[in-house]
Amino acid sequence: MYCVFHCVFDDRIAMETRNENMNGVQQELLRIIQNDDAPRLLEGIVSRINEIEEAYQRLRQLYETVKPLMPKDSEYNVRYWMSAYILYPKASELLGELKKFKETHMEMDRIEEEIKAYKEEKHSLLSKKMRLERKQEHVNEDIVEALSENLGYYLSFSDSELHDIMHDITQEYYEKHIRAKHPEE
Repeated sequence: MYCVFHCVFDDRIAMETRNENMNGVQQELLRIIQNDDAPRLLEGIVSRINEIEEAYQRLRQLYETVKPLMPKDSEYNVRYWMSAYILYPKASELLGELKKFKETHMEMDRIEEEIKAYKEEKHSLLSKKMRLERKQEHVNEDIVEALSENLGYYLSFSDSELHDIMHDITQEYYEKHIRAKHPEE
């Protein structure tokens, strides 16, 4: 009998404690609701709860619509079927746009590869240009040195003699280098 009385007493104390806790929570909630600074915050949360509840109802309705359309042995879960059902009214347009998107993306990848190749070619050409410029500097230095050594000799000629010498040198160069490479000219 003691155990029964003790158990009932423990249950009663537990109920009273629970009721006290409930009353404490109720009072705290009421205090939050009645606070002058809280109404906008509470209204925002209520609005959000309503949106979530409406979305849940719409999802539940969509689930009920799609479930009978799913094959029993489908490798895709119900969410895939629900998503496909959402896209269903505009499926052909959407799939066409996805195909265009994929083609555009592939074209962009191809263009990026071309740009990369052009950049590499540009880098190579710039390197060649720099080497040629260095060679040109050496050739220019050699010409200046040769002219400096023979300047007195060339200055001793009259204009017409110098003109004749330049003509002969040019003609000889043309015959030797240009005609040899292009005999049909």
